[in-house]
Amino acid sequence: MEISGIGSSYNNVYEGTYAMQKNEAVKKAETKETAPVQIGKAKDTRERAVSDYYSYLQNNYDCMSKGNVTISSEYMKKCSEDSKKAKELEDFLKKIPELEKQGYEQLSAQNKALGGTVTYYHQTWVLNKDGSVQSTVYSVTETEMTNAERTKKNMDKRLEKQKEKNEEEEKVKERKEEKAEQAEKLETKAVMQKEKREDAYYPRFDMNI
Repeated sequence: MEISGIGSSYNNVYEGTYAMQKNEAVKKAETKETAPVQIGKAKDTRERAVSDYYSYLQNNYDCMSKGNVTISSEYMKKCSEDSKKAKELEDFLKKIPELEKQGYEQLSAQNKALGGTVTYYHQTWVLNKDGSVQSTVYSVTETEMTNAERTKKNMDKRLEKQKEKNEEEEKVKERKEEKAEQAEKLETKAVMQKEKREDAYYPRFDMNI
């Protein structure tokens, strides 16, 4: 009876332990099967967040909707996850129209001085994965002057500037010579006065009178 009882208890413990191990094995197997699915869902969620943020930028900034700006996918991902970086990006996008205007005006002024007119201006921007910015300008300038005329005009400007520089240098030289001449005159006058004092006649007076 006692041996039979021990055997019965052993079987119960064994069966319970086996069932528990079996359940844990099933859970592990289910976890392994569902893990790739969960990772895939998380990845899809992140990609959807990046895509949604890109759509938001296109809808709110003309430079994005026109295709003037190319943003690294890695940098876009950082901005979609970090509000501070997103603000930096959007602050820059807001400045682009003014930056393009300044670039156009500067180029127009330079070409106007050479007798030309800017008839086409297009500027593109690239934001790299570290947030650094590169920009490229495409422009067309029309001018009525020939290359020979433009070269002569540039040469005349350089000669005029050189002439002005030479005249200024000549004035500075003349002022230095005038100062040197005045200093020499003062020195000569001082020497003459000294010599005159040494050779001067000083009459003696009779103090007893």
